[in-house]
Amino acid sequence: MAAEETENTRKYLLVLREKVLSDCRSDQAFWTCRGHIIRNLPELANAIEAMNEWAFVYHVNDENQKNDFAQWIKDVLQDGSLAHQLKKTRDKKQYLKIIKSRIEELESVD
Repeated sequence: MAAEETENTRKYLLVLREKVLSDCRSDQAFWTCRGHIIRNLPELANAIEAMNEWAFVYHVNDENQKNDFAQWIKDVLQDGSLAHQLKKTRDKKQYLKIIKSRIEELESVD
């Protein structure tokens, strides 16, 4: 049974990898408050890394109780697990670390 679960997890991660690392449809792209267009998880990581604190807080904050990136990841990229992790933090460095870790995890699935 454990081998079957491991194989199912691997298959799930392969499908998720294709969804998350490939470009989404243009009508589902994320537009940042600065006009940058994001189509996949690596682009999101790069955008957050280059983003100033004001722009990050515009999309992720407690004041308005919003987490635009996590919502987009859940709704468009369909990675509920990653979205759930991201909803727990408002710190830009931690946020980026979680995203990069997920990218590495998905890239290592064979």
